[in-house]
Amino acid sequence: MRTKLKKQFEFASFVIRKMANKITGCVFDLDGTLADTAPDIALALNKSLYEAGLSQLPLESVKGMIGNGIPVLVRRTLCHVQAPEDLAANVITSMLAYSRQYYCEKSSLMHGVKDCLEGLKQRGIPMSICTNKDETVAQMVVSALGLSSYFNAIVGSRPDLVKKPDPLMLQIAAGAISSPMETTMMIGDSEVDAATGIAASSVSVIVRGGYCHKPYEELNVTHLLDSMEELLDIIDNQYLISG
Repeated sequence: MRTKLKKQFEFASFVIRKMANKITGCVFDLDGTLADTAPDIALALNKSLYEAGLSQLPLESVKGMIGNGIPVLVRRTLCHVQAPEDLAANVITSMLAYSRQYYCEKSSLMHGVKDCLEGLKQRGIPMSICTNKDETVAQMVVSALGLSSYFNAIVGSRPDLVKKPDPLMLQIAAGAISSPMETTMMIGDSEVDAATGIAASSVSVIVRGGYCHKPYEELNVTHLLDSMEELLDIIDNQYLISG
């Protein structure tokens, strides 16, 4: 009898904990989270640098500067190659054009992404994307990788929006799937994504293996995952799915 009561109590406690932790939607970063886009970013950047008569950069150097959009990447690059700051405007314009031309030449899905998205879809969890990548380019990349059907909205960089880590883009992406911030998961790979999720009071999740430039332990996120496969386990075991 005691054993039966104990099991009933443990089950009731489990249900109560899950009810206290609801998930109503998932918002994903793109670069380094859903897809390894660094090779195409490097391709567009290096073509722009060559056009400007500047030294080109190896892929690993470019990876170390990804995360804040094209203007910041170009300015970091010019500093890195010790080029004049006044070249920035032309290189930014050139890189944006090349990004739209070479948007998915070498990009590929991060490990486990397709299975994770399919699992979230089967659980009825709505999804959107929030990225500092140019919005038009982001839409092209997502389509080329065969992911468009999973997302209700793609919110990317455009003139009227402040980029991450400002929470506005995340708030818009969550609003597009009718998900309150406090029950929305923001899933990313970098310190920018971590800061965005925290600033928006969302459930912040970082997956290792992307383009993070800070020690993971310093990010102070809700969940730090070793792989995308872990996301479904965490949702199933710790959260109540609520539409």
